[in-house]
Amino acid sequence: MSAKLPLFFLLLFLYGALFSLQESRFSEGSLQLSHPLHPTAQKIALGYLHQLGGEAQFIKASVFFGGLSYKPSKPLEYAEPLSRRLNAAAALHPQFIDTYFLCQATLPHINDEYARYTNRVISQGMTALPDNFVLPFFVGFNHFYYLDEPLEAAQLFHLAAKKPNGPIMLEHLANILSAEGGNIYAALIGLRGLYANEKDEQVKKRYAEEITAFEKAVTVLEAIQRHEKMTGAPPAALSDLVPNYLPAIPDIGPIFTLEWQPPHLGVVRVDKKKVSHR
Repeated sequence: MSAKLPLFFLLLFLYGALFSLQESRFSEGSLQLSHPLHPTAQKIALGYLHQLGGEAQFIKASVFFGGLSYKPSKPLEYAEPLSRRLNAAAALHPQFIDTYFLCQATLPHINDEYARYTNRVISQGMTALPDNFVLPFFVGFNHFYYLDEPLEAAQLFHLAAKKPNGPIMLEHLANILSAEGGNIYAALIGLRGLYANEKDEQVKKRYAEEITAFEKAVTVLEAIQRHEKMTGAPPAALSDLVPNYLPAIPDIGPIFTLEWQPPHLGVVRVDKKKVSHR
């Protein structure tokens, strides 16, 4: 025990000295971030100190990004070296959760490529920290908000909701996004399960309204399937289902509306805003 204590203080001193050195270097000169060595090479070089090396990569990335004065307008000037630093930090010390928060805060908004890169970095944390619900939420959010992939987002939100302390609202959101992506049957089953287990009457009322809308959407989906079976092709427009397959297209509002993009029928929130993130 007595031998370990001096070693601890030595490592602590080196850690603080590294942080101070990085901060002073960035404050003195122009802000540039070089590409790091490949994580495999760093692991070999660092040996048992690879965790400290991961934190050092995180410190360099965070000090660099914190010192940038042009973050909003020129992200592509720093995105590549910053992303590599954060990937190296995750590879060297995957249990260090701060890396994933910084990665989520700095990269996915840049473009689709960096949104997917962020998801790959965070996937290392999902493996190392399997009980953490925030990390799959980050990945699901990127699929939903930046990549417009509702089904992929729904899968990640389902996963996050099942983690210890995972919010039930993520399970609800997963069902909504499943329906938006065209998996209406699964969404309806999920909502019925939430309704059956909910104690709050106000929340149950909201679930009941959503279930009614999804049940109406299923009647349209089944009419589409009958149309395709009889004609060999899906309808060009939902109005083509009337009157042979449906007496009328049901109104599933006020919360949702039907979105027909052959061959997929989606249930989309009326207030969903189609915003460009580029």
